[in-house]
Amino acid sequence: MNFLRSFIFYLFFYTWTTCYFVLFSPVRFFNIKLVIYLSSFWTRTVIKLSYVILGIDYKITGLKNIPTKGKFIVASNHQSAWETFLIGTLFPGSVFILKNELRKIPIFSMYFKKLGFIFVKRNQVIKSLKLVVKSVRELSKEKNVFVIFPEGTRINPDDKVKLNSGVFAIHKFTGIPILPIKHDSGNFWVNKKFVKKNGIVNVEIFPLIKNGTNKDKLIKTLEKYYYS
Repeated sequence: MNFLRSFIFYLFFYTWTTCYFVLFSPVRFFNIKLVIYLSSFWTRTVIKLSYVILGIDYKITGLKNIPTKGKFIVASNHQSAWETFLIGTLFPGSVFILKNELRKIPIFSMYFKKLGFIFVKRNQVIKSLKLVVKSVRELSKEKNVFVIFPEGTRINPDDKVKLNSGVFAIHKFTGIPILPIKHDSGNFWVNKKFVKKNGIVNVEIFPLIKNGTNKDKLIKTLEKYYYS
């Protein structure tokens, strides 16, 4: 049953995504409000398809911790592609900080550019970090929400990794507070596996970190949220 569900989902997903973004491919001619709407509508649709076809639902606790105004950095653990769709749905127009390889995806790359996404070359850590801090500073004049995955890559639900301290550097040099988010999407949207599993993804949003002046303490706080 899970195989059949997954097959039907991917059939709808790739057909829908291809038609949608081909239709709206002249992105450079669109204003930013339209681009945000189009990208948000797509992520909402993927989340809906995941629920209707795959049986993947979600439950969020801690919604009260999301600021109603001001800027913040969403720092989420990373287990699958599913959470990128959810974050895009919860925070339309947010700026993702992603690995450089993703900027080469056809059509999507034009949307990434229009939305101000920031890309990191993992083999140039110091240079990339300086660029990220500079970009966040500049973009924060117009943008309110930035998204980073401190684990650096997708990991299995039972695994633990050393968190990247880049999130601390961005927080320190921009003064933008951090909104930690934890989920267990990898139990259902299994990373790099065709077959997905039905179930409820638990998403927890923690209180805003406003004055994380100590790097080790901040990283340990995030590790506690992600791995306990």
